[in-house]
Amino acid sequence: MRARLDPDFSKYILDLGNGLPPITINECVRISAVMLIPYENDAASLDHLVDTVFHNISDYSTNISSMMNRAILTPKNSYVDEINTLLIQRFPGELKQYYSFDETIDASEQAVMEDFLHTLTPNGLPPHELLLKQNCPIMLLRNINPSEGLCNGTRLICRNFDRNVIHAEIAVGHHSGKKVFIPRIPFLPNPDENSGFPFKRTQFPVKLSFAMSINKSQGQTLDFVVIYLPHPVFSHGQLYVALSRAKTISAIKILIRPISTDEPEKNCTKNIVYTDLLTLASSD
Repeated sequence: MRARLDPDFSKYILDLGNGLPPITINECVRISAVMLIPYENDAASLDHLVDTVFHNISDYSTNISSMMNRAILTPKNSYVDEINTLLIQRFPGELKQYYSFDETIDASEQAVMEDFLHTLTPNGLPPHELLLKQNCPIMLLRNINPSEGLCNGTRLICRNFDRNVIHAEIAVGHHSGKKVFIPRIPFLPNPDENSGFPFKRTQFPVKLSFAMSINKSQGQTLDFVVIYLPHPVFSHGQLYVALSRAKTISAIKILIRPISTDEPEKNCTKNIVYTDLLTLASSD
C-alpha cells in the first residue's frame, strides 16, 4: 500500500515478504545496489549512515516535521541505543539528564543492588540515564491515554523540561500537534529479562527515536528510511517490515556489515520467512 506509486519496489518487497525465488535463495536476499550504503569499517560506515539519513542534523531543530519523517531501523535494541546516544550528542541544544529511581522488591537488598540495577535496561523500559534535548524526537513506551493519542509507539517532540514532567508535542497521526505532559511512571520488568532479579524502575516512559527497532516501527510510514544491519535479522518477516516503511526505492538505504572478512558477497543478507506459516495463513 505504501509503495503503490513505485510498482517495481512494491513487487520486490512483496516477493521478499513471501520468500519467493529469485529474490530469496537459501534464506538470503540480494539487495539492489541502489539501496546499499557501502561498508568500510564500523565507525566510518556508521558516520556515513547517519549523514545519509539526517544530513546536517543541526538543521532539524528548526525543521522538526522533516526530522520526524526520517528514521534509522535496526534489529536489536542495543543497536538502537548506540545510534540514539551518538545522535543526541550531535543534536544542537543543551543536554537534559533524567535519572531513574530503581528499587529492589526486597527493601533489605536496596543498598547492595542499587548500582547494579542502574546498569540494566530490560526490553520495553527506559534507560536509567535518559538524555534529552529540546526539540529532539522521542517515542512513548507505554499506553498512557490512548484516546488522546498517547499510545505505546507514539512519536513525540520534546518541547520543555520540568523536574517531574516532560512537555511534549505529538508528532504523527490524528493527534499531531497536540501538546501533552509526560509524567514519571513505575515499571515492573519481567524478572526473566534481568538475570532473574525483581525490581521496580520509576522513570519517564520515553526513549529517543532517531533510531528504533524494526519491530517497534510496525505501522509507521516514513519519508526516508535507513536500515542498519550490523547483524542479520533474526525473526520471520523482519526485513519485510523494515523495507515496507518506505514509499519508494529511492527513499530507503541499507548498511550491511559483512559477517566475516572472507565473505564474498557484500550485498546479501538473511531474509527469514516461514513459508509453511504463510501457506497455512492463506488457506484459512
